[in-house]
Amino acid sequence: MADVERGVTSKEELVTERPTEIPPEVEQGLGVKTRRDDFTAQVTDDSGKPLIRTPKTQQVTIQIPASQTQLTAWTKGSADDALTWFAVFWIRLIQKAVHFGWRMIKSGGSMND
Repeated sequence: MADVERGVTSKEELVTERPTEIPPEVEQGLGVKTRRDDFTAQVTDDSGKPLIRTPKTQQVTIQIPASQTQLTAWTKGSADDALTWFAVFWIRLIQKAVHFGWRMIKSGGSMND
């Protein structure tokens, strides 16, 4: 109804077409190019120490503060208790360590080597 009041009779008059530029890669059908994101070269500083460590060369070791049975018992506590959340954090970290193959040591000695 508003179009009629302004004197516009068809929808075609409302639409203006803008020319678009299509990149040559899209026109040629090459698609998306992959980008390499794994770095194999080590970057070192002036003294020869590596500035970055890639995940393949990085060795992760975590030290568990208590036994897994003790942590499991602590997770059964109240949701208001900080010890409960502390234990939940460590249980999740243990699961992550098992998944990624990280080295775990407990407070008194080694769990796996």
